[in-house]
Amino acid sequence: MRRFILSPILQVLLFTCLFQQLVHTQILYEVKFHDKNNAPYEGLLVYFNESRSYMRINYYSEGNKYNVVNVDYTSSTGVYPDGSSYFFMSGSHPRYITDSTKDQKYNPDHFIWRKSKGHANWNMPSTTDDPKLNYASEIPVDSFYQMNPYTVSETYLRKFFWNNEPDFIALKKLCGLGDATITPVNTGAILHLVVIANTLIGDIGAGCAADRDKLDYEFKGVADALGFGYRKYIVDGSNFNKTSVQNTLASVMPGKNDIVLFVYRGHGFRWNNQKDEYPMMDLRTSSYTSIATTNSLGLSDVYNILKDKGARLNIVLADCCNNYVGINQTTTASFLNTQSDNKPDVAKLKKLFVNAHGNIISAAAHSGEYSWSNPFGGFFTLSFIQAMKEKISYLDNSNSTWNDVIDYALRLAKDKSSPSLCSNCTLQTGVWYINISY
Repeated sequence: MRRFILSPILQVLLFTCLFQQLVHTQILYEVKFHDKNNAPYEGLLVYFNESRSYMRINYYSEGNKYNVVNVDYTSSTGVYPDGSSYFFMSGSHPRYITDSTKDQKYNPDHFIWRKSKGHANWNMPSTTDDPKLNYASEIPVDSFYQMNPYTVSETYLRKFFWNNEPDFIALKKLCGLGDATITPVNTGAILHLVVIANTLIGDIGAGCAADRDKLDYEFKGVADALGFGYRKYIVDGSNFNKTSVQNTLASVMPGKNDIVLFVYRGHGFRWNNQKDEYPMMDLRTSSYTSIATTNSLGLSDVYNILKDKGARLNIVLADCCNNYVGINQTTTASFLNTQSDNKPDVAKLKKLFVNAHGNIISAAAHSGEYSWSNPFGGFFTLSFIQAMKEKISYLDNSNSTWNDVIDYALRLAKDKSSPSLCSNCTLQTGVWYINISY
């Protein structure tokens, strides 16, 4: 029996390419499909990131036997010799959740979007079990939709999970079912978000603007969930220059129990004789202006300025290149936006934002490396949001620290820049220093 399923990640990629706008994605997607004999199948995708997701699929086999199988998925992209391109999702490691016989097998299918050379939009998705991606073996799927977790019922989840499975319990909490109420901490703390984004620059401006908005959305949500005050400081557009950055840094006056999060999104570089491992921030809006000390600032300088202000927790991040002057890197490779409104595990959220004391500095690229971005954001910024949201999710079984979040963010960004997900990219591995106590 052939089994045909759709990757919602690919569908979201299609939507992104069609409409050129942010998709506020949830972590859950429902898929309905059929095989060549018209037998119905239903899938629930639990999405984490490009390298990690799984789908629970239910169907009836002979004798009206109800089956549930779990399949893991990873994604890749590529280009054919004729210039057309594809986005591919590979299924692996199928295992039955319901009782199965020794000879009962599930053959995971693969899923593909195609785009002709010179075309902006992807074709409709197809599915195949042919690893060589023979076009003749592809079959269209039936339907898919993105789920609002707060409309998911416990009865629906029971179609895919046993009652005692850890993921069933976690998904109930994530969907607002059961005891998942967040009680604001109300410590009087303020979360200060400082975003420096080069939104007017021609090559990466759109991605910088997208990241600016995502960061504001996510951390306003964190502050609201914990009962913190929230102040944002944005340097972008025509105000993007060194004087504005310095004035903004001077205006940040945190209390001893406050949190300061600084994120730079723009071009970066390093001087030929530079010893500091962290990048210089390029504070120009035009590449025709010569780079100089008057229009650049070191990330380490920002770190020292903010650290000396005495906030309880300082996080200083830069999503930019760390290579020599004049080298900028962008790509058209797209990824699923990670913004969502799922309930976080408040205990994990408190550990990162209430119990943590200390300082963090991290940059997307190690010295000599490029930092990659697309029109929808920088790989490091997207990965930082992904990593944080995964680590505070009910679906994460670890007791994560900021070390885990930053390490995971850099690994996700490295995956995004790998040949399987970005054929024209070079690996970015990043650099970081953390001194945090709890």
